[in-house]
Amino acid sequence: MNESLVALDNFGQPDFEREATLDQGIQCTEALTPRALNPGTVFLTGATGFLGVFLLEEWLRNSAATVVCLIRAQNDIEARNRILAHLQSYGLWNETWSDRLIALAGDVSQPDFGLGQAEFAHWAERVDLICHSAGSINMGHPYAKLKPVNVGGVQQAIRMAALGHTKPLHFISSIAVFYSDAHPPYKTLYETEAPRYHPSIKGDYGKSKWVADRLVAMAQGRGLPAVIYRPTRIMGHSQTGALNDTSEILPQLIRCCVLMGCYPDWDIEVTWVPVDYVSRTVMSLSHTPEAWGKSVHLFNARPVHWLTLMDYFSTAGYNLRQIRYDQWRQEVRQRAGQGMPEREFYASILLAFTGLHYLFHSRPPFDNGELLRLFTSTDFRCPGIDSAMVQAYIRHWQKTGFLPPVGSSGT
Repeated sequence: MNESLVALDNFGQPDFEREATLDQGIQCTEALTPRALNPGTVFLTGATGFLGVFLLEEWLRNSAATVVCLIRAQNDIEARNRILAHLQSYGLWNETWSDRLIALAGDVSQPDFGLGQAEFAHWAERVDLICHSAGSINMGHPYAKLKPVNVGGVQQAIRMAALGHTKPLHFISSIAVFYSDAHPPYKTLYETEAPRYHPSIKGDYGKSKWVADRLVAMAQGRGLPAVIYRPTRIMGHSQTGALNDTSEILPQLIRCCVLMGCYPDWDIEVTWVPVDYVSRTVMSLSHTPEAWGKSVHLFNARPVHWLTLMDYFSTAGYNLRQIRYDQWRQEVRQRAGQGMPEREFYASILLAFTGLHYLFHSRPPFDNGELLRLFTSTDFRCPGIDSAMVQAYIRHWQKTGFLPPVGSSGT
């Protein structure tokens, strides 16, 4: 399928089931590299993203592999500067890793990753494992705008994995592929179950991830030793709280409540997985051949109630009061309409609540028995969302200025 075009139905809308068609020319017929389970060279996309930088750090810290990072840049020097700055912004860089980090200027949305056919083939022959975490998470973009990265990039990753010797592919999907009426909220979803398409999948982002997820599953069916990871919302490091990308709805909502000194009386559970849990899981399963051909669910078995989460912020010293949701929303609207600092921020919160997000989505119960069977007794387990984790987030957000210090005006 031509990745630059979108298959349309009879009404001129994207036909997502036709979109989820893997090029018949992609076949995994060659033998695996002997280093598939102990790679000497890893190809990583999305390294300048949030999860990607922790995946990079995981490979550099806990293996001897050289990591080749595909970075959107004008040249390789600019690409290296970008990834080094990103690592440093999280305090993750170690100069002793310098010789094991290769930055390639390219573009995940372009054919051959923007490298050109010859260089693409060169790296396909040289690398032993591919980890594809690149993706666009803009909930407001239409599918046609999301497709080049979220779908086309996956096609290219599969092509590279199948070109020459077969290479394991570790693909970061999303649990959101199940968020539709095809999967009722009362039915447990096991990792062996394939996400079915339904038009009610939340937004074109969710649909683009569904298409990508299905493409990798098709490649698995053709012999590609791929692992599909389906995490819930990914938040900061469980110990350091590190989370510099705060554009997602939950951090923005928390900041809004702190600035206003009040929060809505929602009776909902909030869930996420720490980024280090996800990165360590990928590293663990990269050494586990039994994981090939499987999908795993990464979710938190111990979510937190919204009111308890707000109590953690009160315990940290923020002066917060609980009010009815309609009152809270009116307060946000008033602040968005006044000529006061942060008015655009409050307007963005109002806009977010008229659009699509997963905060209130009714989630079916998930099972991760397959993941637990693949883990050894020493593997890192997902820590529950508790006061210690939230306090780490608060300290990090105060340090970066995302949250005001306790006792400042308005808190």
